[in-house]
Amino acid sequence: MEKYEKLLMIKSEVREKVMQRAKKTAFDYRVDETVVRRQIEMVLESVVQSKMDGQIEDALRRYIVEEVINEIFGFGPIDRLITDPAVWEIMVNGPKEVYVEREGKLQKADVFFENEAQLFFYIERILSPSGRRVSEVEPYIDARLPDGSRINVVRAPVAPYGPILTIRKANRRILGLSDLITRRTLDDKAARFLKSCVKNHLNIIIAGGPGSGKTTILNLLSVYIQEHERVITIEDTLELRMEGKHRVAMETRPSNIEGKGEITIRDLVRNALHMRPDRVIIGEVRGEEALDMLQVMNIGRVGSMTTMHANSGLDALLRLETMAMMGSVNVSAQMIRRQIISAVDLVIIADRLSDGSRKIMAISEISKGETSDYVLKDIFAAQRRHENDQVTFELKPTGYIPVFLERFLDGDTVKEDLKAA
Repeated sequence: MEKYEKLLMIKSEVREKVMQRAKKTAFDYRVDETVVRRQIEMVLESVVQSKMDGQIEDALRRYIVEEVINEIFGFGPIDRLITDPAVWEIMVNGPKEVYVEREGKLQKADVFFENEAQLFFYIERILSPSGRRVSEVEPYIDARLPDGSRINVVRAPVAPYGPILTIRKANRRILGLSDLITRRTLDDKAARFLKSCVKNHLNIIIAGGPGSGKTTILNLLSVYIQEHERVITIEDTLELRMEGKHRVAMETRPSNIEGKGEITIRDLVRNALHMRPDRVIIGEVRGEEALDMLQVMNIGRVGSMTTMHANSGLDALLRLETMAMMGSVNVSAQMIRRQIISAVDLVIIADRLSDGSRKIMAISEISKGETSDYVLKDIFAAQRRHENDQVTFELKPTGYIPVFLERFLDGDTVKEDLKAA
C-alpha cells in the first residue's frame, strides 16, 4: 500500500509540474506529443531523484510517463481501454471501479481514477465533441462520439456514489453474416434465409435482451437492402451503418433546459412518410411510436425493420401491442393485434448466453390463430447440444415452410435450406 501511495504521489506531482510548465497548451491537441513526452521524462527524473533517491523500475517509469501522456492528450486511466479492440464496452462505476466487456465477458479492469474531480474532467472531455453537458439539472444523458461509440453518463443526485460512465464502442469493421457463422451465432442456412427475407421485403422485428446483439444483426441485415432503395433510418443515437446505400439518417433530440424542443422517434416516423421512403428502419421501438411504425408497415412500405427488448417471440408481440396502445386511446386491443399480424412477417430472437456468446435462438413467422391470437411458427430454432462437457446451442431449421415463401422470387431455392436435418 505504501508503494502504491508513493507511486500515486509521484504521478500526481509529475502531472502538476508538467501542467505548470506547459500551462494550458498541454491540452491543445496541436501540441507535438513528443515535446510533451520529453518534458514529462525530465520532470519525472527530477521527482524520482528527490523522492526515491533516483531508484525506480523501468516498467514503473514507462507506466507513469504513459499515464501522464494519456491524461494530457487522451482519456486518462481508460485511454488504453478505449483503444483496445478487444474491449467492447467500458463501465465506470465511480472513480475507483472500472469494468470492461471483452469478447462478451465482464471483467474488472486494473485502472482507476484518483477522485471524482478527475473522473468529471474526463467525462466532460469525452462529451465535448457531442456538445452535450451533464449537470444537476440534467443528471443523465445519452450521446455519441464521432466514431459512432455510444456514451451514457449519470451523476448526482441520481448516482449518489459517484459519476457513472458507460461507453459502448462502435465496431470499426462492418461485420457480415459470414462473421456470425464463424462465431456460431447462426449457421449458413439461416444466413441465406435471412438474406432472402431482406431482399424480398419482409417486415422484420429483432428482439432480445440488453447486449444480445440486436443492433449488430440489424446492421448485418441492412447490407442486403438494394442500392436503388431509399432508406429512412430513425434512431435515438446513430448506430446503424449503411455505407453505399441511399440512406437518409434522422436522430431524435432531447428537450432543452426549459423542457422545450424535444423531437421524438414518433415525430420522426410521422415525418418519414413525407420523405418518399422505400423502407423505414427504426433503431429501437420502445414506446407509443410503435403504433406509427405499424402504420408504416401496413401502407406499402414493406421491408421495414426495427429492434426491441423482449425475451421471446410472444413477449415481443405482446409488448409491441402494449406500446402501440399507448399511441392512441381510441384503438382497441383487437384492432392493434390485427395490425401487428398483418404488418410483421418475421421475428428474430437474439440472446447473450452465460459464456458471453451471442446467439440467434429463433426465427419465427407470425400468423393468425382461430381466436385472432398470435401464432408463432418457428422456421429455425436453437437446439440444445452437449459438447466437451459444455452445453451449446445450434440454430437449425425445424422443417416448417412459411406461408410468405410463396411470394419469394427465389422461393424454391430457399425451401431446400428449410428442410429439417
